[in-house]
Amino acid sequence: MGQQLFLLDLPKDILITLPDYLHDIEDYKNLTSTCRAFRACLSSPSDKTILRLAAAATNIFFRPSPHFLVTAVARQLGNWARLSTSNEQVLAQAFQSGIEAVLDLALQHCSLSMERIRQLHKLRFSIINPVTNRIDQCIGEQWYATPNFWHGGVDDAYTIDADVPETFFYLAMYGEFFAPDADILLGTGNTDADRALSVETRLEFVKYCIPDIDPLRRVYATGPYIGFDKPKQGTNVSSNHIGLRHLLESSRWRPDWTLVRQSVGPDFGPDDSDDENEDDLDSLPWKQFLWSEIAVCQGLEGLGMMLNTDAGDFRVELYALRDRIEALEREPERVVVGRNHTYRLPSLYRDLGICSSGYVGGT
Repeated sequence: MGQQLFLLDLPKDILITLPDYLHDIEDYKNLTSTCRAFRACLSSPSDKTILRLAAAATNIFFRPSPHFLVTAVARQLGNWARLSTSNEQVLAQAFQSGIEAVLDLALQHCSLSMERIRQLHKLRFSIINPVTNRIDQCIGEQWYATPNFWHGGVDDAYTIDADVPETFFYLAMYGEFFAPDADILLGTGNTDADRALSVETRLEFVKYCIPDIDPLRRVYATGPYIGFDKPKQGTNVSSNHIGLRHLLESSRWRPDWTLVRQSVGPDFGPDDSDDENEDDLDSLPWKQFLWSEIAVCQGLEGLGMMLNTDAGDFRVELYALRDRIEALEREPERVVVGRNHTYRLPSLYRDLGICSSGYVGGT
């Protein structure tokens, strides 16, 4: 009889390739927990492999799926798209096929480390759950549970059917993809990229990755709109746009962000006073509108600012953005789409207004 061989008898240069053949991140975690030898040998798999393994378990460890995992790599994917117009076209095409297609593209061009996964796990408790709870108080079940809801219990009663956890990640994902464009277009020097993503690419994201069925809006029958009148099974396409716009306008949401901004500097207004809570967003002076939009859309970690009503780690960046907005002598160029407009600068509120208005074609 030949000598019996065990897995650990294999050469180390073979053992270190084992993660490439595992099914998902749970298999990797279990294997590295088997013994010290495996832990030492498999301690440094490629970050691309880790992302693949995480994607295979996105329904288990990264819910809502695939929103959480796409948000985790969105900034990387956006920066890849900024490298060239051809890359941006590929990203825009992925947007058109829905958020699942965006994750497929990320698997080709992005990576995820175990350290980042551990950070994401901590963010679940420090930012994601608390901010999601605040969103629920603005547009979710807690909001609807307000006594006398339809008779003065809230100042913004409306019929909204939006998934609250997904709403959190739509807001975070928009920031991760497009926040660097504010730095590029305002010239703050906080990014190495030299070109911003186009408004058209942003609108493709809003239309197809934040799906919302509107009988007036024209979209391709792709991604969440396959069949159009029969939304893709398991995809919430009821009123995501309305839910997000209502959130951004909510009197429960905006005061915390007012405090965040004022921790950096005074708000902009006709007399530099803070009257924001008395008016809707469309009535704000254009500098104040831009400042409000940019502050909210700083990405996943950026949403944590509202919990402490302090810019925290984002203070230096927000200082630079506010100073640049203050220095603007005229309103940035408006990009007109149909009867509505948005800005070259990231503006989720205006982008949502365009995409849910019925005046955006399938381009």
